[in-house]
Amino acid sequence: LAERRQGGSRLQLVGTGGGGARTLAEADGEIRDPLIRPGRQHQVLYRQGGDLWLVDPNGRNRRKLALADGTAGPAFWHPGGESILYLNFPTDPRQLHAIREYSPESGEDKLVARTSQFVSFASNRNTSVFLGASRNAASPAILLLLRVTRREFTVCEHRASDPAAVVLAFSPDSQAIFFQSDRHGKPAIYSVRVDKIVEET
Repeated sequence: LAERRQGGSRLQLVGTGGGGARTLAEADGEIRDPLIRPGRQHQVLYRQGGDLWLVDPNGRNRRKLALADGTAGPAFWHPGGESILYLNFPTDPRQLHAIREYSPESGEDKLVARTSQFVSFASNRNTSVFLGASRNAASPAILLLLRVTRREFTVCEHRASDPAAVVLAFSPDSQAIFFQSDRHGKPAIYSVRVDKIVEET
């Protein structure tokens, strides 16, 4: 968890079996969005300012990730823990937002697909399909993006007041999607079947 304290913040690792908390990192600015690496070394990915950082569970080897030029948007671990998937917002506003994949072991950062200006996104459990919320005011859409073809399909409109706040998820079998939106005046969760487009996982 990330906590604010005396004008700064710190990243704490708390075990559910007792034993107290361990401080992994401290910063003058805000630390947020901590995610424990699944299945492997239990490293922690977190955001500090506009950058993504990684730290070992003992608080050592803390480093800023060398990602593509621009700003790192929403990010999450690949379900197997082998890589980090994130949205890249280019410095040039005329350029398309892109999904990229970063390997902590090799330092390789590669393009997965360019998007219709996704500002939030999610993937199914094998990362063969991505789900994104577009920031396009003329078409505030929820879109599916097939990784193998880089082709997008419009599912519906989210019509949220803040597209970046739209939370997205797949069902475990990839046959339905869920998203949060305030399209009817207050936050609610909506579901849509996508079994005609997406293979079952």
